[in-house]
Amino acid sequence: MTGKEKSAAWRRWLKACLLQFALLAGLVAAQESPRVLVLLSYHHGYTWEDRILDGFEEWGGVAAGRPVLYIEWMDTKRHPDPAARQRFAAYLKEKYAGRRFDLLVAVDDNALEFAVGHAMFAGVPIVFAGINNDPRQLIGERAGVTGVAERFDLTRTLQLAQRLHPEVKRLVFLTAADESGAGMRKHIAEALANLGTEINVEHWITQNLAVADGRLPLLGADSLLFALGPQPQIAGGRPLGPEDLVAHVHSRTSRPVYSDLDATVGRGALGGYMNSGLENGRLLARMAQRVLAGERPEDIPIVYETPQALIFDYRELQRFGITESELPPGSQLRHRPPSIFDPEYRSALLGFTAIVGALLLVLAGVLIRGRILASRHAALHYQATHDDLTGLPNRAWLNEQLLHGKWGAGRSVALVMADINRFQLINDTYGHSFGDEVVSCVAERLAGIQDGQTQLIRFSGDAFVILRRLTDAQQLETLCAQCQRILSEPFHVAGHRLSVSAAFGVTLGAPGEIDRDRLLREADTAMHEAKRERGNQVVRFDRDIHERALRQFRLEAWLPNAVANGEIQVFFQPIVENGNGSIAGFEALARWQHPELGWVPPPEFIRAAIETGCIRDLTLGMLRAASRAFMPYLEAASRPYLGVNVSVSDINAEDFPERVAAILAEEGMPAERLILEVTEDMLLGDSGNVAQVLGRLRALGLRIAIDDFGTGYSSMSYLSSFMVNIIKIDQSFIRNLIDSSSDQKIVRAIVSMAADLELSVVTEGVETPEQKELLRQMGCRLLQGYLFGRPQPAHSWLGEKGLDLEAFQPFPAT
Repeated sequence: MTGKEKSAAWRRWLKACLLQFALLAGLVAAQESPRVLVLLSYHHGYTWEDRILDGFEEWGGVAAGRPVLYIEWMDTKRHPDPAARQRFAAYLKEKYAGRRFDLLVAVDDNALEFAVGHAMFAGVPIVFAGINNDPRQLIGERAGVTGVAERFDLTRTLQLAQRLHPEVKRLVFLTAADESGAGMRKHIAEALANLGTEINVEHWITQNLAVADGRLPLLGADSLLFALGPQPQIAGGRPLGPEDLVAHVHSRTSRPVYSDLDATVGRGALGGYMNSGLENGRLLARMAQRVLAGERPEDIPIVYETPQALIFDYRELQRFGITESELPPGSQLRHRPPSIFDPEYRSALLGFTAIVGALLLVLAGVLIRGRILASRHAALHYQATHDDLTGLPNRAWLNEQLLHGKWGAGRSVALVMADINRFQLINDTYGHSFGDEVVSCVAERLAGIQDGQTQLIRFSGDAFVILRRLTDAQQLETLCAQCQRILSEPFHVAGHRLSVSAAFGVTLGAPGEIDRDRLLREADTAMHEAKRERGNQVVRFDRDIHERALRQFRLEAWLPNAVANGEIQVFFQPIVENGNGSIAGFEALARWQHPELGWVPPPEFIRAAIETGCIRDLTLGMLRAASRAFMPYLEAASRPYLGVNVSVSDINAEDFPERVAAILAEEGMPAERLILEVTEDMLLGDSGNVAQVLGRLRALGLRIAIDDFGTGYSSMSYLSSFMVNIIKIDQSFIRNLIDSSSDQKIVRAIVSMAADLELSVVTEGVETPEQKELLRQMGCRLLQGYLFGRPQPAHSWLGEKGLDLEAFQPFPAT
């Protein structure tokens, strides 16, 4: 293709694109909605014009071709002067500068006169409505104008009024002293001339209604009043619309009031042949549609026979004794009460009866459904507030009762929190089904406490709550006594005879002060206090318990950081050879000086360590610190040993032996010089796992001691199963040793048994020389207690006078 051919092809393509763009632009322009400017002579809220606008905006219900309306009010009733119209013209020029309108709609005389007389609307077709005078006088030579002339059929209304009120000899016409009033008076003159009867006519031409207010009550029984057009109530005020004007006049005279607009019927006008603004607006819309469709306004005749409504107010007819038979055929009545005898209401009545019947059926269905739903709701509520296993009310029920004040009825309330002791051990030993049987049996036993003032609740898995209304202090004592003994008898569960105990925490709520959270918190605190004592213990909450609980909370909050930061100190207490008084070993004891509480007893912070889950960190930290502090004692020729306590969580941890081995290696502590002390209770769990862990620990070269021997579940089997090396007799057997023959027998038995099993024995709690001598006679070789020294910082025993580290000969390793 040559250069010229390419250029010609490019020009053809460009022309085609421009042609398509032009066609598209033309299509868009053709589809653009027409713009219509609507000018209303008066103000927004003037009913006659508002109803014309409503009818016009209906646009016949046609959606397609609906124009864009721009609506402006001239407000000529309040501002009739020419200067105001000049300002309005300037306002329109500025607002719509450069905008083209396809049609101008003028409502009432002032708007039409303004539209015809201004050059800004030259060439714009005009459609008008609501013109009192002959519109041709306003149109003049202006082309492109048509519309609807307002013609109130006053002649027929006057004829009708004379027939309905034969006593009338005087007609009073209340009109405004403005151009619309002048047009109305001209129309009145024409109607009276057509009437052809002689009757007294009086015109009240007023600037405002205040001028006529004093005359209205004086109208006699022979007078009839026509209130036409808008007027202000006071000088300078906003003109009242026709319906408000009629209401104002009606309230000040006892005579019938007539008007020209259908909107006034129901506001005080009796009725007659009325102009309908809504129908005028609809007719105006149809004429506007024809103009926008392309018809020339000159070819559309002006409509002089405007739509009329023959309408009356039923209440006004009744007031003046006028019957319906006196009205012209086709009359419409407003505010007429419905009657079942009227044919026009018969079908409505039948429909209403059918609706009522249907509603009754629906109501019956709703009631039945409501009862079904209520029954279902009650069942769901019962299910949500009661325990499946025991059938007792549950925690949700308790919350509901206490939160909404349903329990107490103005009396004191005792709340008891009961929790089964060692329930986890029951589940672990026999299984959860057996545990459920135990819970059911305990619930059945506790239910024996119930009476008309007492309610038992299953609070959680193995916890119960007892609520009792109290009238005196003795009833609380009775309740505590019942709790103390109710579980004393053993249970028979699935063929097993079982002793079950519980801890009971009791608190009291004063009349009218039932605080759910406080009661549960205090009862739970007292219950945990009772758990420490084991057995069926009943503890009443008091200030001391609260202080201890608060102290425990503070300890638990501080302890993890104290363990992590190495604030737990290591103290040594010696184990002494009974024969020569030399130190055979040391027990490492944890001591903690709280920054605020001072020295904290070990049972307190050890319990806090268990509750907070940092017991393993505490054990390993103590093992490391004790090993490091023991280093100077490794040089002693007597080779003393170091005893360190371990917890049940340590024994149950599979990685514990590896952690111990790592610490010993890091600190340089010989395993053969270390003894780990465990309690009997630690050996009652998973015996297989315990034996495996202890075996791995012994394989490291260290030895195992049973601490507090004789206070737990002593059994010969675990002495061999767990390959124990040392037995430490609990100090409870030594405290009364001198005077208690039974304690002496127990100690002798333990020493004898240990000798047969080739186990070493350490006796704890030795505090007097008499105890030391008696224990020597019983064959107790190793002693520990305050007689030989209280626990001291680890370094305190170095070079201790009176205690011979070198004289000790270690017992044989096993």
